[in-house]
Amino acid sequence: MAGFVDSKQSSGNTILDNAPMGKEHYKFLVLLALAYCFDQMDLFTFSFVAPALTKYWGVSMEWIGLVNSCTFVGMLFGCWFGGWLSDVAGRKKTFLISVFLFSIFSISNGLAPNKELFLVARTLTGFGILSMVVVAMVYIVEILPAASRGKWQAISLATGLMSIPLIGHIAGQIIPSSADGWRYIFFIGGSGLILLVLGCFWLKESPRWLLSKGRYDEATKVIQAFVPGQVVDLNKDFGTKTTSTQAPKQSGLSALKEIFSGSLLKKTLVLINMVCCITVGYFMFFAWMPTLLNEYGFSMEDSLWMSALVSFGSPIGNYIAAFFTDKGGRKIPIVVYSLMVGVLTIMFGTITAPMMIVFIGFVIRVLMDGVFVLMWSYLAEAYPTHIRNSGTGVIYSTGRILTAGAMLIVPVIFKQFGYSVLFTVIGLMFFLVAVVTHFWGERTAGRSLEAIAQDRAS
Repeated sequence: MAGFVDSKQSSGNTILDNAPMGKEHYKFLVLLALAYCFDQMDLFTFSFVAPALTKYWGVSMEWIGLVNSCTFVGMLFGCWFGGWLSDVAGRKKTFLISVFLFSIFSISNGLAPNKELFLVARTLTGFGILSMVVVAMVYIVEILPAASRGKWQAISLATGLMSIPLIGHIAGQIIPSSADGWRYIFFIGGSGLILLVLGCFWLKESPRWLLSKGRYDEATKVIQAFVPGQVVDLNKDFGTKTTSTQAPKQSGLSALKEIFSGSLLKKTLVLINMVCCITVGYFMFFAWMPTLLNEYGFSMEDSLWMSALVSFGSPIGNYIAAFFTDKGGRKIPIVVYSLMVGVLTIMFGTITAPMMIVFIGFVIRVLMDGVFVLMWSYLAEAYPTHIRNSGTGVIYSTGRILTAGAMLIVPVIFKQFGYSVLFTVIGLMFFLVAVVTHFWGERTAGRSLEAIAQDRAS
């Protein structure tokens, strides 16, 4: 088979890196795309529901900011939990636990009888959402071929993100219909529970994780499923070790210490800057967009349909990014995308015509979602297997905790300095990403994860 490395002459990781896409790869991608679908739906439902709660519950912008902030606090702990648990118990178990959590808590949002319980349920939904995301972004890069893992990451996320314009359209129809119309939006998000059944049958544990734990027999079976046309014999490479031989246990503290060690420090700082600026800027823009438009003078109905139209840029942005993500070592596309977002976001704050707001907002959504998925692949490639999820969780959580604070600051900036200044601040964040990544970022696309880790260790 062209481009395939003979399994008897290569390690299990090399087999995965060079394997052609097959049936098991596509089943895996379908399941992760569906998980992203419900995950992103649950993440963005509140942005569509918030204007209704303002109308029917009489909540203030400050309370909306508090809910958004608490959601991101939940995401912070979800990052830590998902990253730690998946390195200890495995990618598959943690993935399924996370799907269960965000689905159950989404349903709890819809059942909340008052603001206090709504706030608690929304915080716990955020916990489940980011626990799943941290696992999924690493899951993909560990299983899929090295030459195309970024492309498939983008395509699976893009497919999942089609749920955002879908739920935006549904919200625009259902929410204005009654005082309780918003509740049904959360119930839709909770239907992600169906993924648990599919996951039990379709998901396989990450072979890289199994190998890192010394579970070679299990890893051999999983790798064989991904390359059914080849004979996989890892004993030739690893000897006759069995499941009783396992790697040392990794604590959260030791993983934290390692990612801030001398050999990894520069990369960690570049990633923190990237994750914080992109995450904070993204959610300052889109989590607040319906409410800001409403406060800016548009009706609830108009702000909802304008935001729904803009949200169609999400899947399109990721599909487009799929063509560029594996180019330029991942680094160059991130720099170019960030520069374009910075310019257009500053422009957005000066526009008052509804259709121009929709058009420029749509283009920004395309670019922001594109750079977001580029960042996901870049981050998931950053660390060695034994700390890959823990490191990813720690770095990703820094963006979420800062976003939690930003959700409280948005109403202050808006009321004190105005609409235009708010979007200028967002644009400057993306300029900072472009500069830091250009000068200090490294190229990772198309390379073996083990080769990337070895470079950092040397």
